[in-house]
Amino acid sequence: MSQAVGKISSPRTVVVIGATNEVGKAVARVLTGRGHIVRGVARSLGVALDYSDALASAFSGADSAYVMIPFDVTAPDLHRFEDEVSERLAAVIAKSGVRRVVLLSGLNAHLRMGTSLGAALMEDRLAALGLDELVFLRASFFMENFAKGMGFVRQAASGIFMTPFRGDLPMPLIAASDLGQRAAALLDATRFPSERIIELHGGGYYTFEQATTILGSAMGRQVTYKAAPFTEARAGMIANGLSPSFADALGETAASFNKGERWALEAPSIRNATPTTFESWAQAFARSQSAA
Repeated sequence: MSQAVGKISSPRTVVVIGATNEVGKAVARVLTGRGHIVRGVARSLGVALDYSDALASAFSGADSAYVMIPFDVTAPDLHRFEDEVSERLAAVIAKSGVRRVVLLSGLNAHLRMGTSLGAALMEDRLAALGLDELVFLRASFFMENFAKGMGFVRQAASGIFMTPFRGDLPMPLIAASDLGQRAAALLDATRFPSERIIELHGGGYYTFEQATTILGSAMGRQVTYKAAPFTEARAGMIANGLSPSFADALGETAASFNKGERWALEAPSIRNATPTTFESWAQAFARSQSAA
């Protein structure tokens, strides 16, 4: 879906959940550039998901929203947290009268488990609202997970990168900025698509072994990938500050991937591809590390 050029004559008022993360920033940047009014929701902006009055104010009078269920990697009960957030968001959307919603969901949300369960719960609640225009944007594994959630830089210092995911199975990888641009294009569109689910597979399919070599080479390091037993990986995640609940959810996701369960419902195509390859993302990330 291409982004139109130039500003519009009839701006929308769009609420952007998670406006300070990589995807949310891209959504807000594109929509603001197109002349829309963006209301960001993020704790650092003074509008957190648990600030009921501020959240209701952000949605009041809005006609569109980009919605996501944030990960709380320290939540004592991850799925309870996700359920509470999805219930709160659905209630405020229903009360506000917002008619166009784009939800960031997971490519494997149909499996209703692991780290995509929260998105699946939100899909259910939004579907029940009878919105005029609603899309579940089911995205693949974020390239940024290597830098943040999985700690590639820290692990690369030892020459070995470990996660609980198999190293020999191709994984579709997507850049957050590409996802943000696609979400913004949907919110900006004159004609909203009729399909409820839109898959985004990203910039290509890579095994964890390939991704490790690519990112290590971009950073000037020789790094070997190792698939760790979940018990070992879980202990490491908890030692690094993740809650046991979040670690177990990630373990469910890894187990699903390792068994070869079908995540994407569509075959890879131009329609569900995005422009940033993992090679180009890795080079950009390596440059950002050198400049830091």
